Amino acid sequence: MKRQLYTIFSFFILIIGFSSCKKGNTYYEDYQLKDTEFKGTTLNFLETQGTSYDSLLFALERVPDLRRKLNATTDTLTFFAMSNSSFTNAIEAMNAVRMAANRNPLYIEDIPQLILDSLLYHYAFNGNYNTNYLKDFREGREIRSIDDYRMNMMYTVTSASGITNGGQQQIKLSDMNNSIFQRYWQESNTSVVNVKTTNGTVHILSPSHNFGFSKLAKLLNK
Repeated sequence: MKRQLYTIFSFFILIIGFSSCKKGNTYYEDYQLKDTEFKGTTLNFLETQGTSYDSLLFALERVPDLRRKLNATTDTLTFFAMSNSSFTNAIEAMNAVRMAANRNPLYIEDIPQLILDSLLYHYAFNGNYNTNYLKDFREGREIRSIDDYRMNMMYTVTSASGITNGGQQQIKLSDMNNSIFQRYWQESNTSVVNVKTTNGTVHILSPSHNFGFSKLAKLLNK
């Protein structure tokens, strides 16, 4: 009788273990497939996230056309948002070069209007582009930003707990630098994807992202 109970118990544990492994293979991906819905515009979303996007909101004040689009219910945009650290990364890198050349430091308010407009526009795209849309394009997809600049979006999934492609869904956003060769591209991954707002989709770039895809230091140190 004891032997029979031991066999039943072992079989029960085996079934639980199998179910857990099966869940582990898809849990993170299935969870990430669910969009986070925000009842407000993309601009509203950025404004209600504490101080995380203060630098971005300050930059958007200088680019009123894009700011208007992010708040207009008549427009549908996909926007890649940057936290404060992305601007800090870019400003510090730019000023390090300027300091080496004995030039005065510059900040967001000092960036020439045409440069700021161009760099910010590269993060905004007409239409909705989420992970479900991008996952069928193995090499990513070239998508034009709202100022008709060539960018690339690629769907990726990280590894988790030793499971390949079992982790968090991401989008790799790349500045193609007007080249078809990936070795010339500047790329950055998202930390959060698929935030659905009333007028589009927001993806949040990782804190390590350098605003302008590392172009700011070059553009302002000619």
